Amino acid sequence: MVLNLLSGILAMAQTKLDNLYKNSTILDHCRFPRNSSPISKIDFSGNAINPFCGDEILFELSLNDHFCIEEIRFEGEGCAITLASGSMISDHIKGMSIEEVSVFTEKFRLDMQTNSCKSFHNESDIFVLYDVMAFPVRIKCVLLACSALENLH
Repeated sequence: MVLNLLSGILAMAQTKLDNLYKNSTILDHCRFPRNSSPISKIDFSGNAINPFCGDEILFELSLNDHFCIEEIRFEGEGCAITLASGSMISDHIKGMSIEEVSVFTEKFRLDMQTNSCKSFHNESDIFVLYDVMAFPVRIKCVLLACSALENLH
């Protein structure tokens, strides 16, 4: 009886995880990452590596005269969620100042770590990343892009 109940719960969780990886927005950003072309000049760059799985993300930024992101390049290797997250976040931060990027990463990280959706209600494609909160082990995949942005130099 208990074994059957546990088996059913595990099957439901696996189905939800499978659906997450089949999400059309996540698949689109994974297969066709945004902002992947080389940029003309690099003012800031930042990367992060997950030492447990080897996923890696790199951002390169070019700022305009107002010190806002004019061009951004995203490059990554890893799972679909890591790549989609990097692509979505690169789209989301285009036009922001470095300070605004810092505020964004802080709020987004807090949302993901506290299982909250307070900061970004249906804003761009990023909102779909909140579905990952149902799988705590996958939150690190989403947050790798934030780590790379926190490492800008």
